[in-house]
Order: sequence, then C-alpha cells, then structure tokens
Amino acid sequence: MHPTRGRSSAAARTLRLALTALTGAVLFLAVVEMVLLLGSPEAPYGLLVLLPLTGVVFTVVGAVAWARRPSNRTGPLLVAGGLAWLAAGLVNTLVPPLIAVGQVAAWLPIAVVLHALLAFPSGVLDGWGTRALAGAGYVVAIAPQPVRYAATPLDPPYAPLLVADRPAVAAAATLAQSVAATVLLAAVAAVLVRRLVAADRERRRALLPVYAYGAVAVLGISVLSALTRYAGVHPVVVPLAQLLVQAGVPVAFAVAMLRGGFARAGELEELAAWVARPARDGDLRDGLARALGDDSLLLAFRVDLPEEPDPTWVDEAGAVVTLPAAGSGRLAVPVELGAREIAVVVVDRSLHPDPGPVRSAGRIVALAAERERLAAETAATRDELRASRARLLAAGDGERRRLARDLHDRLQSRLVLLAITASEASVDEAGSLEAVRRGIEEVVTELRHLVQGVLPTLLIERGLVAAIEELADRSPLPLLLSAEEGADDDLPPAIESSVHHVVVEAVTNAVKHARATKVAVEVARVADRLRVEIDDDGVGGARIGGGAGLRGIADRVGALDGTLLLDSPPGRGTRLVLEVPCGS
Repeated sequence: MHPTRGRSSAAARTLRLALTALTGAVLFLAVVEMVLLLGSPEAPYGLLVLLPLTGVVFTVVGAVAWARRPSNRTGPLLVAGGLAWLAAGLVNTLVPPLIAVGQVAAWLPIAVVLHALLAFPSGVLDGWGTRALAGAGYVVAIAPQPVRYAATPLDPPYAPLLVADRPAVAAAATLAQSVAATVLLAAVAAVLVRRLVAADRERRRALLPVYAYGAVAVLGISVLSALTRYAGVHPVVVPLAQLLVQAGVPVAFAVAMLRGGFARAGELEELAAWVARPARDGDLRDGLARALGDDSLLLAFRVDLPEEPDPTWVDEAGAVVTLPAAGSGRLAVPVELGAREIAVVVVDRSLHPDPGPVRSAGRIVALAAERERLAAETAATRDELRASRARLLAAGDGERRRLARDLHDRLQSRLVLLAITASEASVDEAGSLEAVRRGIEEVVTELRHLVQGVLPTLLIERGLVAAIEELADRSPLPLLLSAEEGADDDLPPAIESSVHHVVVEAVTNAVKHARATKVAVEVARVADRLRVEIDDDGVGGARIGGGAGLRGIADRVGALDGTLLLDSPPGRGTRLVLEVPCGS
C-alpha cells in the first residue's frame, strides 16, 4: 500500500488541524478587512476586496501544499505571502494605524514571491548568495516605505506616518527603491537563468514554467502600471489584471511542487508504518521515492565481491550502478545499520539541500534495506558464482587434459620403447638389461615429475609448510618463509592443495609479471582459520580479474568459503592475504 495512505499518524493529524485553524483565522481576518474596506474612497469596493481575497488564495494553497509536503518550506512561504497580502490590503481601510501597516507592507508580497522563486523547489535558500538576495528583497520592499510616507502629505486619514512635507526626500526614497529593485531583479534573474542552464532537461522542464510565471508576476506590476500611464488603459483594468496575476502565483508554485515530484521529506511516520506492513505494495525504492518526493531517487546496495578490492554498488536487481561524483547535481546519502553502511540513497541535490530528511528516511528503512541488500547481493553474486564454477570446471578439465597429454606423449611413448627394448634384450648380451633398467628408472623419474606437477609429494607426506619450503628451494627469487609452529597440522587435503596452489601462483606472478626481487610468505593459524600472506616488492598494480591467475586464486578461495585480500598499489609491491576455514 502507498506509504502515505491509510490512517494518518498523530503528527500528521496535528499538522492538518493546525493548518485548518490557521486557514480559518486568515479567512476571519480577510472578512474583517473586507468589512473595514467599506466606504473607502481609494477604488471601487469590488477591486479593493481582491487584495484580502488574494491573501486567502495564497493561504489556502499554501496550507494544502504544507499538508501534502510537510518538510518542503514552499507551503509555509505561500502562507506567509497570504499574510503579507492581508497586511498590504490594510492601506485602503479608514483606520489610521492599519493604514500605516498597509503603507509599510505595500511591497512585502513581492518580496515573498522573490523569496519563493529563489527557494524553489525545496523552499530552502541554498547558499549565502540566495539568502542575501532574499534578505535584500525584504529590505528594498520595506525600508523606503516609511521614509516616503513620512515626507508625503496625503488627505486624512491616509497620512498617519507624515512627519513633514519634504517632496525631495520622498522622491529620493522612491528613486532609491526603484534603482535597488531594478538591480535586485537583475541579480535574481541571473541566479534563475544560471539554474536553468545548469539543470538537466527534465529539471529544466519543471523549473521553467514556475520561473517564467514568477517573473511575469513581479515585472507585470511595472508593465501594467506603465500601460495605465502611457497607453490610456482604464485605471480599474490594470490593478484588476495585476491582482489576478498575483493570485495565480501560489497556484503555479503549488502545482509545480506537488505534481513535479519536488521535496517530500515529510510523512516519515507513514513511511515507517508502510515499511512495517507484512505485505507491502511496491518495492523499497518506490516507497522512498514517494515519501521523499523525488522520482529520480536511486537506492543502491553495498556488496563486497571477493574479486573486487572496493565495495560494489548494485540496485535491487543486482545490476551494478555508479554513485554520483562529488560536485554533481546528485547527492548520495548513506543508510547505516549499526556501524555498517549497507546502502546509499541517491537524490536530486536541488530538492534536498539538507540531507537530514533523507537520512531520517534511511534510518526508518534500514532493516528493510538490509533484507533487500542481501537479496541484491545474492542476485549480484549469482552470475559470478556460475562463472566461478565454470572457470573451476574448465581449469580442472584443462589440468586433466594436460595430464592425459603428458602421459600419452611422454610416458606412453617411453614405455612403448622400453617394452621393445625389453623384448629384444638378452641376458647374454652385455648392457641390454642395463639399458632396460635405466629406461625403467627414467620412466619412474618422469612419473615422479608428473605427480609433482599435479600434487607435490612433500605436500602429501609432510604437509603445506614443507611443500612451501621445497618451493623456496626451487624459486628463482629469494623466498623467505615464516611459519607458525603447527600451523599446517591436520589440514584437510582440499585446504592443503588449494593453499599450496595459491602460493605457487602468487610466486609465479611475482617472478613473471611483478619484476620482484624477493618474496615473503607467512603461514599462521588464527582460531579455526588458516591465514597465509604473500608479499613481494614488485611493481604492484595487480587486481583480481586482471588476469587468469589472480581470478583462479579468487575462485579457489571462494570455493573454500574463504576470504581474499589484495593490496597492490602501483610501484609499492603486492600483498595477498587469504584466510580459509581449516576445521579445527
């Protein structure tokens, strides 16, 4: 079931009740304001009431957006815009103190719109630059107003702030406000254009309508006023159009926020209830995407594959994914269970400038994420397991073919020749029996070499350490062996042969590829596991999967349910550590 459906949590119900009460209070204030506007000579009554009604539209739409996206601050911003419109509308009443409030707040709604544009889509101002621009908007909207009205005589009761008739002061304040507003609008436009240029196509498609409508709403005030002044448009038509455009601002913001999948970091309690249900509709990624309001969300699970030195990240199907690079438009937030990082939630950075809600959602789904991680790990390793088994079978088949070829080409031919020599030998002929004896000895030596290549005799008779000592004697490189006493006691044959093969392969790699000058091998028993470490001082740069030798080592260790660690920084040698259970 959808994580936000069903019974609402106590927190969600409390929020909705509070927003309902707030909306009711704003409606009451709007009705009171409309009563106070009766008899105002400033404009037709039907036009004057549009100001508090615009405030109601802002508040209602903002409350709906707030309830739907509790952690997105666009809703609270729109509600604040509604209160700003109520305050601005007081300028047309007949009560001097309320008129003074309206005169000071006349441009405050425009400052709120600029704030909302800069904070869209998350409702949070991202960075000191946008915060400075938003703050400057409020200063430009409010600071010059008391100066203007203190120096401008108006007919009673519309001069509550009048101090003295100073036309020059009022003109200077008006000019300063106009110039500052122009500079501010240019700076805001530059920020918005930069965001559009940096956004991908999908994000640009979502941002452009909101930015365009906001620009029309802000600039339309000046443009429509100019039409009244210079084009002879009826003075009632212009403010009516201005107010209708302003009333559409919250609708544009809310529709884009709710339909565009923008930040929905709230409803975490509902997400927890959804995760706890035994039968959930949809996978964990979809639940997180709905709860966080980000359809582009990616849930990646950590998988430690034996052939890879670094963690691998896979999706729920086990397919390998790449985490976003630092400085990109994507943000990877870790999901931890205890002290382990088990997954990351990758979200759109512009929707989640604060990773806190994403991290909280990650904590809620951590247990479920661990279950899905195990399933993803199984899916990711299934193909590798099949490939590993196939390589082991191929290696075994290849070894059998080599042994059969050697027996046929070397021993068989020698035995045939020996049989012919024996059939022709005679006790009366000097040296004939001696030739047969020498032939038998040569065959025995050849057979011993073949057996040594398959499984060293010392490994069978005296154990792993003795076989490695023999390898050290035959190695073209100095090989230093350090073996803990009793480390190879009572090892299962499969462990002995596999570990010996790993040591031989590692030494061979050091000789052939690493250009090493020495090799060190350490054998120890750690609890019920055998630990073997092989170090060389070669060129480094080795990696599992980079060649058949190391991949074969990984396959053998994996088949024994062991672990393999490869540390091979370029230019600093290679360190190979394997641990396998030894059953004691």
